[in-house]
Amino acid sequence: MAKRAIQYGIGINSLGFRLTAIYVTLAAMCLALATIPFLSEHSVSDTVLHMKMAIAGLIATAILMALMSRRVTGPIRQLTDVARKVADGNLDANVPVDCSCEIGGLGASMRTMVSRLQASTTEIRQLANHDLITGLPNRHRFQTLLERQTGFVDADGAPASGSVFFIDVIDLRKVNDRFGHETSDQLFKMIASLLVEASPCNGHGANLRNSGSDKAVREPVLARFGGTELVLSVPGLTDPDGIASVAKRLHAALAGGVKASGRQFHPAIAIGIARYPQDSASATKVKQYAALACNNSMALSDAEKTALFQPWMLEVLKSRETMERDLRTAIADGQFEVYYQPKVSALDWTVTGVEALVRLNHPERGVVGPGEFIEIAEMTGLIGDIGLIVLEEAVSQCAEWHRAGQSTEVSINVSIEQFKNAEFANLVIAILKEHQCPADLITIEITETIAHTNITGVADHIKALRAVGVRIAIDDFGTGYSNLAQLTGLKFDILKVDRSFVSGIDSEGKAREVSRSIIQLGKNLGCRVVVEGTETPGQVAAAAQLGCDEIQGFFFSKPMKRCDFDAWKDLRTRNPVQDTFHRAVAGGGLMQVPAAQDRLAAS
Repeated sequence: MAKRAIQYGIGINSLGFRLTAIYVTLAAMCLALATIPFLSEHSVSDTVLHMKMAIAGLIATAILMALMSRRVTGPIRQLTDVARKVADGNLDANVPVDCSCEIGGLGASMRTMVSRLQASTTEIRQLANHDLITGLPNRHRFQTLLERQTGFVDADGAPASGSVFFIDVIDLRKVNDRFGHETSDQLFKMIASLLVEASPCNGHGANLRNSGSDKAVREPVLARFGGTELVLSVPGLTDPDGIASVAKRLHAALAGGVKASGRQFHPAIAIGIARYPQDSASATKVKQYAALACNNSMALSDAEKTALFQPWMLEVLKSRETMERDLRTAIADGQFEVYYQPKVSALDWTVTGVEALVRLNHPERGVVGPGEFIEIAEMTGLIGDIGLIVLEEAVSQCAEWHRAGQSTEVSINVSIEQFKNAEFANLVIAILKEHQCPADLITIEITETIAHTNITGVADHIKALRAVGVRIAIDDFGTGYSNLAQLTGLKFDILKVDRSFVSGIDSEGKAREVSRSIIQLGKNLGCRVVVEGTETPGQVAAAAQLGCDEIQGFFFSKPMKRCDFDAWKDLRTRNPVQDTFHRAVAGGGLMQVPAAQDRLAAS
């Protein structure tokens, strides 16, 4: 039979009822004792007796009221003490009051409140210390545990030692972009589950127990660090062989693929490892060093990307930070300058145009090439400002040449990050109008890896630019291993064969055949084909013989300042060696005229 719920403060359980009953009863007794002598004839002694009895009744009333007061105020004081303890954070405080009166009801309500506070606090602690998707400890909890682990000292006074593995799931963001958050979250959860089983944590349950105990400072813990990142701490593990073994197990855990949302994925991870106290005794720094090593492992060609922190990585990071500061200063102080490298017709060797290339004029280091700062500019988001500087300068110069009657096509390299700007095409068109530059003299060069990005957004930009006459070139073709079906879905006008294929283009072999195929592909797509990176007469001759339209490279000229390019072009036009050079190339005898080539290059 179900227990009937207590109705606190109802009927005879009411304090008001009880107090009223006591008052009425005792008052009636006192009144009777006091009035009886006056209602009948009694002796003085009887009257005194009745008065004494009335006084005794009043005293008894006072005593009963005092006892009732204590019964009321005592539990209230107890509840006040409990409330104070709960307010101080002691949710294990016992609520001792248990009666059927109103105060008992208050005690029962307080017990319910404390119970719910305990449940809410447990949930809050869970949310504060664990990741909702994977169920693993989160970054905050891991940092707390790692600080305890790195600060642990054993009974002999020896400092703690161990390793931190920083793990990044490669290309998980692409899964998110293509299949949505639900699929990427499920995939990440499965990856985390496989890695925790393969790690020294001995399973998800043990991992949670280790992370939940402040005393388990010698136990390994795997946690989620960020969006695509996990971090593993293994106390006591410092030898390279043991570290390599753990890393191999982590890679092997994903080798068979992972199924999520009904799809089969083959995720890969990059791992960076730092050790304490060898690399640092600071929990924050050793974690940062592991993350830095992970970033370096991304650049490795190995299938299992793993890197152990080395001091030179920190120097590279400091160098990048210095470069970032230099870039910000250069943008503010106008230290960027545009250089121009000519492109030559493979048919008649006339200058057909130039490629605009940015240089940093550093006040101490001198001229700095883009290879040293473009990647950093893209990582820090500064590429947009730098790209705008180049775009403005190149379009302005093109318009100036056009007004001077020396129309010259100008190609401008554009970063993928710039193309991600929804207003990029409108920005280019606005700059063309501002400088009154003919759009058909401007070519926007993008790398083929842009096909890996939002293809719809890229196609919209290309469509808008080509609509006003701007040409589109695919730069570094052949190096990005792009989806050709996706790439050819874009409309472009010029295809540039990457310089990596040029080194062997003048001899029979794979490089020459690949170059031939790329040039033919460009022709079949109706594109103008440019071979860049030529440095020798043989490479120039081979590029021309394979059917390219234009040639670019150090053989003709390195990138030059605008004034130097004007002088070079004028001198080249008047140089009598041109006829000899033309005949040599036309007859396939370029290799027989090194003197002519030297004089031409010098010009």
